[in-house]
Amino acid sequence: MKKVLTIIFGLGVVGYLGLYVYFYSTQGDRFKSVKLSSDFKFKFDDPFEELNFKSKDGGQINSLLFKKDCSRGAVCFWKGNGGTLDRWGLMAPMFLKCNYDIIITDYRQHGKSRGEITLDNFYSDSQTVYDFLKSKYPEKKIVIVGYSLGTSIASHLAIDNNPLMTILIEPRENFVDKNLDAFFLPLPRINKFSFRTDLDIPKTKSEIAIISGTKSDLHWDAIELKKLLKTGDHYFDIDGATHQTILGDEQVARIIYELLNGTASH
Repeated sequence: MKKVLTIIFGLGVVGYLGLYVYFYSTQGDRFKSVKLSSDFKFKFDDPFEELNFKSKDGGQINSLLFKKDCSRGAVCFWKGNGGTLDRWGLMAPMFLKCNYDIIITDYRQHGKSRGEITLDNFYSDSQTVYDFLKSKYPEKKIVIVGYSLGTSIASHLAIDNNPLMTILIEPRENFVDKNLDAFFLPLPRINKFSFRTDLDIPKTKSEIAIISGTKSDLHWDAIELKKLLKTGDHYFDIDGATHQTILGDEQVARIIYELLNGTASH
C-alpha cells in the first residue's frame, strides 16, 4: 500500500510540474495571431505607406502610416490582440477625420511582423515606432491610443515619453492571473506577461483619457483604473457598448474627435 501511495504521489508531482512547464512555456501563444506573407498587398481607400522596423534582436515590426494633408499631428495606435493590419487599417478614417495622421502596428507573430514574443519586446517595439514618429512630428502633436491589449502597450509607452495625450479604450487593469499564481505558489510566479496598466497610469505625466463600455467584461477594470486618474484627465462610459462593439460606436468617434480637437469635457 505504501508503495502504491508513493507511486501516486510521484505521478502527482510529475503532473504538477508538467502543468507548470506547460503554462509557463506556452504563455506567448495567446498573443499570436494570423500571419501574412511578406508579399501581401494591403488595400485601403485612404493613402498609406507601409513601414518595416528592425529590432536589435532581429525581429521585424510591420506598420501602416496613413497621412492626411495638413494634419494637426499623429496618432500612435496600438491594436487589440486579434486580427492583423489588413483589418485594423480600417480604423484609420476615425482619426483622419480628426485631421490626424495615424500609424498602426502589428505585434510580433501578427501579420507580417516577426520575432520572439516577450514582454520586453512588446515595450521596446512600441518605443521604436514612437521614436520614428518623434523624428517626423513634434512630441506635443503625438497622441498615443490603445484598444484592449493595446492599452497596456500605450500606458507603458506614455511613462517615458511626453505625448500630447494617451487614450485608453477598453483597458485591462493588469494581466496577473492570481489564481494560477496561487495554484503554483511553491514555484516562481508563472506570469511572464503581467502588463501592469494599474502601475503605469500613476507614472504618466501627460493627459490620459479612459473610454469603456458599460456592457463590457472589462468595465470593472476601467472603473478601478478611473481611481488612478489625476486632475485634468478624462473618463467616459459608453452606455450599452460591449468590448466587441465599442470601436464602432458613434459616441466613441465623437469623443475621440473632441479629445483630439481639445473640446472634450472631463
